[in-house]
Amino acid sequence: MPAGAGAPVLRDYQTDVVARVRAAYQAGSRRVLLVSPTGSGKTVTFSHILASAAGRGKRVLIVVHRVELLDQIGTALDLAGVPYGVIAPGHPETDEPVQIASVATLARKCRLERWRDKFDLVVVDECQHAIAGSWAAVLASQPTAHVLGVTATPERLDGRGLREIFDAMVEGPTTAALIAAGWLSNFTIYAPAVAPDLSRARIRAGDYATEDLRAAMDGIVIGAAVEEYLRLCPGAPAVAFCVDIAHSEAVAVRFREAGVRAAHLDGETSAADRRAAIAGLGKGDPQVIANCGLISEGLDVPSIVAAILIRPTKSLGLYLQMVGRALRPAPGKDRALILDFAGNVARHGFPDDPRAWSLDAKPRRQRDQAATAPLRRCAECGAMNRPNARACVECGADLRTPKERAEIAIRLRRAEEFEVEGRLRGMSYWARIRWAGADEERLRLVARVSGYKLGWVWHQLREQSPAIVGGVCG
Repeated sequence: MPAGAGAPVLRDYQTDVVARVRAAYQAGSRRVLLVSPTGSGKTVTFSHILASAAGRGKRVLIVVHRVELLDQIGTALDLAGVPYGVIAPGHPETDEPVQIASVATLARKCRLERWRDKFDLVVVDECQHAIAGSWAAVLASQPTAHVLGVTATPERLDGRGLREIFDAMVEGPTTAALIAAGWLSNFTIYAPAVAPDLSRARIRAGDYATEDLRAAMDGIVIGAAVEEYLRLCPGAPAVAFCVDIAHSEAVAVRFREAGVRAAHLDGETSAADRRAAIAGLGKGDPQVIANCGLISEGLDVPSIVAAILIRPTKSLGLYLQMVGRALRPAPGKDRALILDFAGNVARHGFPDDPRAWSLDAKPRRQRDQAATAPLRRCAECGAMNRPNARACVECGADLRTPKERAEIAIRLRRAEEFEVEGRLRGMSYWARIRWAGADEERLRLVARVSGYKLGWVWHQLREQSPAIVGGVCG
């Protein structure tokens, strides 16, 4: 089927990904996992793949887990010129060869029977969820279909590998490569000097228990987040990621008390109100959206400048999804800001750190292992720097510890001495004596170059300055 007049032209890396996905199917794989960073245009990429399949007379099912994603994918299909139906509440069923389905709706028994074994290709968005009950039931209802899973983060909190579902993985470009090419924004990370105390937070299903996080991330932490927003990017479009609904509401209230236009969104907010708030974010009303588990996955929200992390997580995937919301470039945006009050950056590393994804299960000890060496926080401006940084990327302040500065001074001094020793070797004995004079350090260098014992220095000093007494050569 020809692409619609408004269909976006694929970027070079998207064209490459499409070719490698097709090659995986041609090599015999039936269930392929496509991994590509948040903001890389996964929806555009898989829309191109399914448009091609539909053009060859194939029936395609796209499965999503949130109502906003129905609209987002529908827009991409409209641009590609692909007619489609929607299997979700409030939408009449059609017999279009391409269908977008809410997993919650499709997994109901009557719907599964209605659509059983009807599709040639199933596209699973945010497919790290695909092992869960409803998703597994949907995939089981299409036993002969090829499957294309799409995600930015193929890692689950429970450590289960996606090899249970997929038999091949195709990786797109890295976040670092996309930033270098200008397809994603560069970023600066800020964090307080002291991370939140989570020592009493229990672990449940691989992540911190929500009710324990609520107490740790309330009060002074919310106030600090508001203050940093006002210091670093007042009025800029921002999304705050919160612990639960009550926490998110409290964050929105605190921002409003500080004169910032802020809204709260959660899964109970009506679809119309969600769309209105998200659409208004880029226009300055609201300026900040506080949310709980709503804008972390899949949703393209334009113009976000700052991601405010007030929700600690042990999930690398959730962390990358949250910070990825701010990395999309936008007109007038020179960088993204990540304001981390949850210790997530220290826990998981920078968004563009290299990461090795796998279809295999990941044992708990690997999941709990620190993702990075200790980061360096600038005491002058609060910016976080990589472990090997010597100067702050934001303000240029010296980040070296006293020990490091002493070691550098020793190395510089030794290098200078090595250079001087080279010159001394080319001098005669008396030229060396005249150069050293009564300077003890210079005499020590002459002794080392000449192979003299250390007592020679003492004798030279005594001859040139008889007032000097013992202890000089100690």
